[in-house]
Amino acid sequence: MITSTLDVEKVLDVIVQKVPEVVVVDAATIRLLDSAGEKLFLVASYGLSQEYLNRGPIDAEKSVTKALTGIPVAIYDALSYPHIQHPEAIAKEGIKSILVVPIIMKGEIGGVLRLLTKTPRRFKENEIKFVTALAEQCGIAIENARVYEEQKKQIRYLKSLEEIGKALNSTFQLKEVLDLIVAKIPEVMNLKGCTIRLLDPEKIHLELAAAYGLSKAYLGRGCIDDELSTHQAMMGDPVIIPDATVDPRISYQDDAKKEGVASILAVAIVVKKRIIGVLRLLTSERRDFSDVEINFATAVAEQGGIAIQNAKNYSKITKLITELEQHEDFLQMVIDSLHAQLIVIDPDHHITMVNQAFLKTHDLKENEIIGRPCHKIINTCKPENCPLKHIEKGKKTSSCIRQIKAGDEEKFLEERAIPVSAFGKKGVTDFIIITIRDVTAHIQLREEHKTKERLKGVLEMAGAAAHELNTPVFSALGTAQLMVDDLDEPQMIEDLKTIIRNLNAVSELTQKMTRITRYEAKDYVGDVKIVDIQKAAEGPMT
Repeated sequence: MITSTLDVEKVLDVIVQKVPEVVVVDAATIRLLDSAGEKLFLVASYGLSQEYLNRGPIDAEKSVTKALTGIPVAIYDALSYPHIQHPEAIAKEGIKSILVVPIIMKGEIGGVLRLLTKTPRRFKENEIKFVTALAEQCGIAIENARVYEEQKKQIRYLKSLEEIGKALNSTFQLKEVLDLIVAKIPEVMNLKGCTIRLLDPEKIHLELAAAYGLSKAYLGRGCIDDELSTHQAMMGDPVIIPDATVDPRISYQDDAKKEGVASILAVAIVVKKRIIGVLRLLTSERRDFSDVEINFATAVAEQGGIAIQNAKNYSKITKLITELEQHEDFLQMVIDSLHAQLIVIDPDHHITMVNQAFLKTHDLKENEIIGRPCHKIINTCKPENCPLKHIEKGKKTSSCIRQIKAGDEEKFLEERAIPVSAFGKKGVTDFIIITIRDVTAHIQLREEHKTKERLKGVLEMAGAAAHELNTPVFSALGTAQLMVDDLDEPQMIEDLKTIIRNLNAVSELTQKMTRITRYEAKDYVGDVKIVDIQKAAEGPMT
């Protein structure tokens, strides 16, 4: 009968119901030791009132302590037995005789089976041996059922762990990850509640991050950083609190009692050997957490830790991407505000970015040119002067000026190329920035400056020549005039008059030289050009 089922509760019920029937007694109880092997807990009973069963612990009874050493104890008169506990309850229940035998599991005593009669009975030796053997079989059946239950539980936990893993991998939102963990574990492990506290590295404080099944009053009871249980959990070892209402490792025992918290299991949340928080599982009834339960909680904490870290990383990456997009938008706004044309190309000379000035000048749209080779868009200069050729040869910057026809006007454009290493790798060009500026006005200004410099030289030379010529010309002119007045020979007078006319022409020329206001040249002999004094002395100052 006891081996017909692998359900622990059914096995226990079968034992307490069928053994009394076989041995012919009125009642039976099974008490099993807790995981620490210190206290006995009633796990099954038959034929006894609830009042009697609730009379209190019997751990100190001599018959029990003796049975726990492996020796069966037969009591003919229960009320006269030394060190009997709760005699009033025994008398009221009408118990006369008791037989206590050990229940052996895995070669060790795991509890006691008590048979009780309401009529005096002296158990014979063969009956005691029979019940002892029966109890041993019961121990095997209980252990088998426990193993089976543990295996079933382990399978269920593995399936749940897989489900939790899939659920955690379905989101990168930190709050969703935390809420999912604290809600799923109580469902799987039949808990009262669950909390996750994450370590704030700056404050060195465990901050409540998520909770399920617990009141706000209990959650707000105060800081648990100084609890011994917290310190133990933060060392990385699972911490089991069998009774949270009295355990000295718990700071808020009264709050636990008021909340109805019985037992607590605390496990560290670890990511890459670094503890980032604590997962606490709370029960409403006293529980001795099994290895399977502890392993499951630890596995969930580990899996949850990875999901939490992934969610945090995702949040950081999302924030970083947002910032990069904002920076990119800002950069685009800056380059669009430039009057110069700007174009960014990759090492293969494909266009990756342009500004509005470039698009407007070429009457193009961005999607028409992004990704295209730059030489297909830009009217390149002479190959030997192309800045890109010089950049490829290792120059840090290169430029050229090209002349274009814009309607009836001629324009000069300066193209400047600068290599950029976006990722800080020395000697590696990730992008090339090309700027195109209209330098027509600059070149015209430069030419005007050159003209003025030439004019200045001409003026200075003309002034110096006029000054040097004026003195001898005026002297010669005066002398010739006096000679005309003194001579009587007509031929000599005509010659002197010719000289005077030529000297006056030279004088007029020197006067024109002092009135030169602009630079005008005319062809002379061969390829030589000379200043056209007549034209240079006419017209406005330039």
